[in-house]
Amino acid sequence: MPFPADAPVPPVARRRRRRGRGWPLLAALMSAVLAAGLGLAAYDRYTARSSPESVARTFFQALADGDAPAALAVADAPPHGPYLTSVVLRQQLQVARFADISVLRATRLGATATVEVRYRLLFGSGARSVADTARLVRRGSVWRMSRVAGTVSVWAGLPTATRLRLAGRTLPAAGSVTLFPGALPLAADPPALQVLARTSEGAAEDQPMIRLADSRLTAQARVALTPQLRTQAERAAQALLAGCLAAASKDPLCPVPGWARPVPGSLHGSAPAIATVHPQVELEQGGTGVISVRARVPVQGSWKAWDFENQVVQRRGSITVVLNARVFLDQPTRAFWKPS
Repeated sequence: MPFPADAPVPPVARRRRRRGRGWPLLAALMSAVLAAGLGLAAYDRYTARSSPESVARTFFQALADGDAPAALAVADAPPHGPYLTSVVLRQQLQVARFADISVLRATRLGATATVEVRYRLLFGSGARSVADTARLVRRGSVWRMSRVAGTVSVWAGLPTATRLRLAGRTLPAAGSVTLFPGALPLAADPPALQVLARTSEGAAEDQPMIRLADSRLTAQARVALTPQLRTQAERAAQALLAGCLAAASKDPLCPVPGWARPVPGSLHGSAPAIATVHPQVELEQGGTGVISVRARVPVQGSWKAWDFENQVVQRRGSITVVLNARVFLDQPTRAFWKPS
């Protein structure tokens, strides 16, 4: 039963009313504390995501994923260039993938920071450990990468330059290109050749690369025979010589002793494997796509020669002949005698 308006309120009712008025204040206070806690947690997560270390990790992970837009997104001033694309970045990853990316520590100085990064590049010839440096600048409460790419100048003399491709394109005749950190996407034409490039930072020739710390890099490139192609050329020359030494051979281009007026095509016998005499196998200059195979080979056999009266006489014994053959890149299993 409600009390009349002018009736005195019992003490019990007054205490209940005071407790009723305290609950909203307590709820408001708890809400404020909870909101403050959530705000601090969100701020901690935000600052962790936008710290120099986290931005550097995000950048290198984007490189490892082949994601050029994500790598450019953390740049303070994103650079532009035909080689700063995911297509080219994935070609770099085909040469050498990123692995074991580790952000060590950051050194801050006002609105700038330097982050030390370690990672490995997995080349076909073996893994290479890389020490790199990322530099960042703070814009408000957000950290940005000061630089996300480097400038590379690739030099190769003629005719080597005609057989080189950089990210699938003809090697620039002059000037330089801008690339993300990682392997230099150099390739040879034809692919049977291998590319060797000596960079100014002293890397192995079969592991040319650019780091974020390398603002400018010079690479001197050349093409060379792969071990497989060299072996094919040696075997082709070996088969060619074996055919000449066969009893039925009469090829006038076959090697003959270099003295006593030998009759062309008359040398028959046996010879050791060419590989045992350390032949000189190299790509000829001039861009003709020819491999030359030269060697001095001992032969045990017989041959014919003209004597001082121009009579043909038979000779026997051990002699050394000069092997001078050529193998074409598009047909490496077959050799031809090079005219002397």
